[in-house]
Amino acid sequence: MKLQTMDLALPSAHYDLRISLSTEEKTDRDLIEPPPGYKTKRLKRRRSYNRRDKSFAWQLDVTEVTIDESEDSLSSSGEPAEISYEIEVELSEASTIKLINLDENQAKPFAKQLAEQLWWMMRQINPLSDVLDVDSYLREHVQHDAVKLALAQCHSLKKFSEAKEWSPAVAPTGGPASDDALRVPKNIHFIGCMPVNFQRHNIEDIQRSERGYFLSEKTDGVRYLMVFTGHTVVLLDRSHKGMQPIPTSEDVNAEPMQSIIPLIQPGTVLDGEVVIHRELRRPIFIVFDVLCSGSRPLLNLPFEDRLKHSTQALFRTENANRDMFAPSAVKDKNIPLPLVRKNFVRRTELDRLLSYVNEERGIRTYRNGDCHYHSTDGIIFQPNRPYAIGTDIHLLKWKYLDTVTIDVEILPPQQRGYHAGCNNMDDEDVLRVGVLGEDGTMVDMTRFVKLPRCERLRLEADRAETKAKIAEVGFDPDTGEWYYQTMRPDKLTSNHISTVIGTLLELAESLGTNELRYRMGVRGGRDTYRKDVRSMQKQLLDFQRKKNAGA
Repeated sequence: MKLQTMDLALPSAHYDLRISLSTEEKTDRDLIEPPPGYKTKRLKRRRSYNRRDKSFAWQLDVTEVTIDESEDSLSSSGEPAEISYEIEVELSEASTIKLINLDENQAKPFAKQLAEQLWWMMRQINPLSDVLDVDSYLREHVQHDAVKLALAQCHSLKKFSEAKEWSPAVAPTGGPASDDALRVPKNIHFIGCMPVNFQRHNIEDIQRSERGYFLSEKTDGVRYLMVFTGHTVVLLDRSHKGMQPIPTSEDVNAEPMQSIIPLIQPGTVLDGEVVIHRELRRPIFIVFDVLCSGSRPLLNLPFEDRLKHSTQALFRTENANRDMFAPSAVKDKNIPLPLVRKNFVRRTELDRLLSYVNEERGIRTYRNGDCHYHSTDGIIFQPNRPYAIGTDIHLLKWKYLDTVTIDVEILPPQQRGYHAGCNNMDDEDVLRVGVLGEDGTMVDMTRFVKLPRCERLRLEADRAETKAKIAEVGFDPDTGEWYYQTMRPDKLTSNHISTVIGTLLELAESLGTNELRYRMGVRGGRDTYRKDVRSMQKQLLDFQRKKNAGA
């Protein structure tokens, strides 16, 4: 008999929760007959799970419930039975009795232990997700001429990088520098620098680099170029779509970045990412490079000099009376998109950099002070070289192995058999997948990308719901198995075969954080990592032999 019921809505999780307080009473009748004229029947199949060693106080009940119309129903429609699933977590009888009999001082720590166990179970069954999305805090820029001016400023930077001729589109006082400033070529491309995948041979290149490298965590956000036109701020994405933060005031026509515009010289172009601050639940713009400081282009300078423009805010206006990177701005709700500097370290300080990376509920986060608390998925190796527009083979990105994935297209089942009239199709346990080849062809990857049955069923369930044909899958080098990540309804095509081969090479190398930390920490002399690993492996083998000999 239910005594109390509480329903909890959890917008950040997959399912809501219901907490019930019930009591059970023994009845004299073993079977209760259904009332006359009943229309439906519920058939339950339950399985219970608990630990054999009794170290866990909770029992997990998984129930399959089949709801069907009774045979006696006059309104039987022949519809298939409705099947649903219920998951219940129940405190064991022994733990319940123990909790009741403890005094108040003993009950509190025991109840805390029970709550920690329950919370751990719920995180596995009903994991929380970050429901906040960058797109929900941005809107299309309302000033079309400002977007054109921002694009023109980026095009001026591109021409400067090619011919070292500088003609800024934004005037020092703001607005267009000339009548022709708003004439943007149709074939303009995104000028942001793009990294290439990190490979093991790059380690020695970094160690021996004369100019050196700067390292930072790889922020898991959305890439934008932030352009200051003097009267507004334009965020340009890779498709050159102009965006701006949604105003925090009730006036939808208000300039959302008005508090920052007077502090920064018109024409300044910042390279960075919009990311969600996980504690404050709001977007921030993390600046990791400066392309133009006011009317001065910086593309030709080494990164160390460009970094000074960020750390010293050399693009500030003469009348700037406060710090545009002030930590207090991150908590100021009147500023819709605060600016935050990205943290860089030298090559030998990688160990310290990674000390700020934590794993929380399956998500890696970078947490350093009040300003930095966001998702991260790897490390960026920034060369101390001039800014390169487009792909830069010296700019390297390393990702955690469990985040290295490929996008594949789900292919229709293929008939098998070689004689005419054969209607045999692929085995239902075979999922056919492919990736793009040259000239739009499809490369069948079914032989190489094989998901375990449980992963394939998850994929099929999500596919039926999203109707998407592109799936993101990954490979675990430790287990040798592929796993399903998510469906990609936002993508129309899979990865190209060249990208897939590069990803498979990255997975084959299995370059982990321990090796990176060790080898980046080499300060001088030879890198003896391989020799040291072989020595440690021999010690491990000798340890096993001694252990087996003593058994």
